[in-house]
Amino acid sequence: MHSVEDIKAESRRLRGSLLDSLADPVTGALRESDQTLIKYHGSYQQDDRDIRDERRRQKLEPAYQFMIRTRTPGGVITPQQWLKLDAIATGYGNHSLRVTTRQAFQFHGVIKRELKATMQAINAALIDTLAACGDVNRNVLVAANPQVSSVHAALYADAARTSEHLLPNTRAYYEIWLDEEQVAGAGEEIEPVYGDRYLPRKFKIGFAAPPLNDVDVFANDLGFIGIVEDGVLVGY
Repeated sequence: MHSVEDIKAESRRLRGSLLDSLADPVTGALRESDQTLIKYHGSYQQDDRDIRDERRRQKLEPAYQFMIRTRTPGGVITPQQWLKLDAIATGYGNHSLRVTTRQAFQFHGVIKRELKATMQAINAALIDTLAACGDVNRNVLVAANPQVSSVHAALYADAARTSEHLLPNTRAYYEIWLDEEQVAGAGEEIEPVYGDRYLPRKFKIGFAAPPLNDVDVFANDLGFIGIVEDGVLVGY
């Protein structure tokens, strides 16, 4: 079994030692196994490449930082949420807020000691980052702008339901970032969709409204093309 598969299987449903890694003041990095697990929480550990050589010459560890990606099916957010994300990028990141080709939003340059506060601020905007990265279903693509027509709105509703249905069942995300308490005696958590090791690779889904293929359904693992009759979405 590949070492990454071992890490997933032994992670206690994506908890690993993330709490200990986050609390360690000696390094700006996470433990190696936790670098794998944090992907499922919507983040990647990186470092500032522009100063990598200089820090090596000074015998310092790399300038570790983190990218955080949102789970926003169809990229749909309100103007108020956009302003909050912009403020988070300014307050915690490197002042950049990037829109990805999969309709998600990315923050860059977040340092470890600010990770939890950044995650909490994103969730306070009623947006989360769960399963935005890692070997799970990724952000679900949808034909642009659900307000174009009732068909587009129905597509978005189905995509949002698909995204929710394929979320990991573990409460690890809420415990680590949002301080949810573990319930004693609640029994073993079950991942009905993913099982112990989640997926071997990431999985991608897109919903398109004909005649446009703006989400490139054929570049996804599952591509749903709406069947429209008399202006009504009747199936895929």
